[in-house]
Amino acid sequence: MLEIENLNLRYNNHHALKDLSLQIHAGELIGIIGPNGAGKTSFVKALCGRVKHDGLIKISQKILKHGADRRTHIGLVPQDIGLYPHLTATENLSLIGQLLKVPKKQIRQTVQAALDAVDMNAHEGKRIANMSGGMKRRINVAAAIMHKPSIVIFDEPTAGVDAPARDTVHRLAKSLSQRGMAVLLITHELEHAEALCDKILILNRGTVLDFNTPTNILSRNFKGARIVKVRYATPPDSQTVAAMKAFEFSQGEHSTIWTAMTQASEVSFVSAFMSALHGANETIREISVSRPGLTALMHKIENVNKS
Repeated sequence: MLEIENLNLRYNNHHALKDLSLQIHAGELIGIIGPNGAGKTSFVKALCGRVKHDGLIKISQKILKHGADRRTHIGLVPQDIGLYPHLTATENLSLIGQLLKVPKKQIRQTVQAALDAVDMNAHEGKRIANMSGGMKRRINVAAAIMHKPSIVIFDEPTAGVDAPARDTVHRLAKSLSQRGMAVLLITHELEHAEALCDKILILNRGTVLDFNTPTNILSRNFKGARIVKVRYATPPDSQTVAAMKAFEFSQGEHSTIWTAMTQASEVSFVSAFMSALHGANETIREISVSRPGLTALMHKIENVNKS
């Protein structure tokens, strides 16, 4: 569905994308992640023809030259709601259909098909201003797929939204891929991307760091390691911190939470750690063991970038 060969993009002296090459197939849901400045936004701009680039972009075997109209191939779901609040769902989509040059005789049918795809036919006459966040997101997606594109790009669509609206967007992304579209999901919701996506594209400093299934990526990077998280009732004293340092614990998101990664058996690791505390384990409220996910991998990438 989408083939990219040696994609390069520069902004003056900044090399935003460097020799990107990859293939994405119909029906695949691809999560695109990476630290700030990785090239995610530049990648979207290049796909949508918003910036001049070097390299080859092909959709359904058709080469897309710079300046060519790509709206027939690509649907973009932006982060913000791109709808008129005082208009109804049908009125919004009818107007967008005209902008997309849908033939006048087909507008009504096209609008109904788009509403059906996002399960919003029952609310076609409702004004956008009177809709919930999740409903607005559904109409936003409907606007992006009215022209039946081959590829749908969700560009940070869940940033700053509540959990129900976020879940709505993710369900729609999965539903569209199951309909045969290639769906690209640019996101910071790493745990959701890991559970939802068929493959993950990791960008870092303008290059492809990895492109594979979440399972293969994590297996390759962590090789059976486990994350041990310890939660204390109160921040640990200096003696306890010194004992934890020997096991390479580091402070987590709060002064009472500490984490470590180990290749050893989790049972033997926790047992040795508890013995080293010399009675300070009375302040421990919880110890959990988990497999490292994409969040842990992103922290690893960011730490390498800082070094």
